[in-house]
Amino acid sequence: MASAFLKIPLLVSICFLSVNGYAQSVTINTNNAPADTSAILDISSSTKGMLVPRMTAQQKNAIFTPATGLLIYQTDGDSGFYYFNGSSWLLLITSNVSTDKQNTLIYTTKGF
Repeated sequence: MASAFLKIPLLVSICFLSVNGYAQSVTINTNNAPADTSAILDISSSTKGMLVPRMTAQQKNAIFTPATGLLIYQTDGDSGFYYFNGSSWLLLITSNVSTDKQNTLIYTTKGF
């Protein structure tokens, strides 16, 4: 009887060990195209944009150990897109580059 109780956990353990894990990508689109294999998340649309989290400066600064590369939109103070570079929050600054008021990000080898 005791050996039957030992076989069940052993069988369950073997089942879990034999399951292979595969990396998956997620796609969000309207044309059922598969996700690009190099992306964990692949979003595409020709009619809509992506909305990142919006928060105040106080809420942004209250994020406990933000990940390097984390992106948010700050709604108060110096509003705009901020990203965390691993040690501090930096504002993505835009600059007027033409008479039709289009903005672009200015990036150099030293950063923004």
